[in-house]
Amino acid sequence: MSRRRAVQRRAGADALKVLALPVVGVLLVAVGVVVGPAEQPATGPREVPLVSSVVACPLQGALTASVGQPEAGGASEITSITGEESVTTDLDPAAWTASAGAGDAAIVRHEGSAGGVAYAAGQLPPGNGLVVTPCPQVADDSWYLGAGTSERHASSLVLTNVADVVGSVDVELWGPAGPIDAVDETGIVVEPGQTRTIAISDLAVGADDVAVHVTRTRGAVVTSMVDTSTSVLAGSEVLSSSGEPSTETVLPGVAAAGTRSLLLANPGSTAATVTVNQTGADADFVPEGLDAVQVPAGTVLAVPIPQASGTEATAFRITSDEPVLSVVRVTSSDRDFAYATAAPAVTGPVVVPVATGLGPVRPVLQLLADDAEAQVTVEAFDATLTSVGSTTVTVGHEVLAAVDLADPEAFASPDVAYVVVRSDAPVHGTAVYRTSNLLALVSLVEAPLTALGPNVEPGF
Repeated sequence: MSRRRAVQRRAGADALKVLALPVVGVLLVAVGVVVGPAEQPATGPREVPLVSSVVACPLQGALTASVGQPEAGGASEITSITGEESVTTDLDPAAWTASAGAGDAAIVRHEGSAGGVAYAAGQLPPGNGLVVTPCPQVADDSWYLGAGTSERHASSLVLTNVADVVGSVDVELWGPAGPIDAVDETGIVVEPGQTRTIAISDLAVGADDVAVHVTRTRGAVVTSMVDTSTSVLAGSEVLSSSGEPSTETVLPGVAAAGTRSLLLANPGSTAATVTVNQTGADADFVPEGLDAVQVPAGTVLAVPIPQASGTEATAFRITSDEPVLSVVRVTSSDRDFAYATAAPAVTGPVVVPVATGLGPVRPVLQLLADDAEAQVTVEAFDATLTSVGSTTVTVGHEVLAAVDLADPEAFASPDVAYVVVRSDAPVHGTAVYRTSNLLALVSLVEAPLTALGPNVEPGF
């Protein structure tokens, strides 16, 4: 064989090897796809410590904000908004500040991981009822039940943009007769750093007991709902978001009162059957006529609570075969009303305000264990974040427990600014504020110490 032909054969063989390399690579990739995992699993949402937080308080020209943290943080500030004007004031992050802020709304910012909170409180015209309400954070969805669109029962959405870019929301409404075709309910714009108040009657008229769903579509908009009445039963309230429609809801804050009405909203397309369990001071039972309440699809239903169920402090567990919203409207007198809303299961820390600018008004905590018996510790602090007393109570699943923050044996100090609630097992709770026949109810939620981080999906 000539040297030339041998070289040609060897060159041809080498060329085949080179050409085969991509094919082998493709085959290896293909085999890897077949025998290996089809795709890398995403790491689920994980809790990460907060380093800052922001909330917005609906003040409506009549309320003030109380601001603090369970432990000293890095910095705090409050921005009062009136019309298009705003004023920012630094606050002491190592103190509880009562009666801060003014105007239409206030934006409260905390720096640090101490779990900053803010509450709005005062008497709100034209109903002149007592208001104590947590200042909410930015949420994708907010649900409210009990709003009115008539002249004597009027409600308003308060939208506050806490960012420096334009924000917007969409609104859906349901009433006793079914879904309500609202006017200009989509693309409601809120300018950066501004507050916008929209009467529900501007969206729809002539209906009491309306359910409202607000969806954040752009930016960082915080939503609140102000409700007032000047009818025979007067009063005012800032409605807390009732949480998403659910098949299981706990309402632990049904305060002692003369009359109560259960409001149910079914925003779905299938009729719901609802059962109500009442937990009193002695036992758990189903009130007469509330064992199988039918709520048609897309409607809101008001159900009077029978007088036979009593007028003392109590709680309700609502179960249904379809997701519903539920609240109890509590009428303490002809001067005021309040709403007992859903309260999540918490272990703490939960910050409950005492120094709110209302004077010496110390609430009563109504507590109900989620499942197993719980040991709950309530510790009081003064405005310098110094502990001034505590008490521990056993909370059961079927009997409502109460902690009176005016109890001199546990909370003798006259300088209580707030209390922190902690539990060794999940509990549901509400703070009940009373003064001069006026009433306000605040569902207990945990101070924001962590947030969910983003989903992360590995790539190649």
